[in-house]
Amino acid sequence: FWVAYTPCASQYLNSVQLTLEQIDLIKRVIRKYTDFMQLVTNSQEILKVFKQGKMASMVGIEGGHGIGNSLGSLRMMYELGVRYLTLTHTCNTPWATSSIVESSKNNKMDYVGVGLSEFGKKVVLEMNRLGMMVDLSHVSTQTMRDALATTQAPVIFSHSAARAICDNPRNVPDDVLRQI
Repeated sequence: FWVAYTPCASQYLNSVQLTLEQIDLIKRVIRKYTDFMQLVTNSQEILKVFKQGKMASMVGIEGGHGIGNSLGSLRMMYELGVRYLTLTHTCNTPWATSSIVESSKNNKMDYVGVGLSEFGKKVVLEMNRLGMMVDLSHVSTQTMRDALATTQAPVIFSHSAARAICDNPRNVPDDVLRQI
């Protein structure tokens, strides 16, 4: 996966534009190096490209702020090839809480656990409908639980660890691991 990442500071400003620019850059890099890699959007394409000896390249978005609180933006990102969305990064969105929130005033880390709003549940269900993977890395424990109670498809933790082994709110507690 190539990841379209925009900083949390772009939320409420230009996060959708920056996400689109990241996706554009990813696609241009892939097109420039077609001898080595190819953009893929499904498992059949992954196998085909792998058999050709190339790197199968998929696109994900790190942080739900990249869709700008819009299901329409989410659908457009899917049309552009995005196949997973991390619901939060190091900031809350209006619809999902992050495990660790960056405080712009003093750079202090605060722990939160409110979970998914009703709109956040709509985001998860729309991702399910589209066939986009729901990534629960970076989200609060309550957001994990809410997403698991809402989703109609398997979820991923693209880069997380077991909290019992590494006690950090970024990691996954045992009860959530048992659910997945």
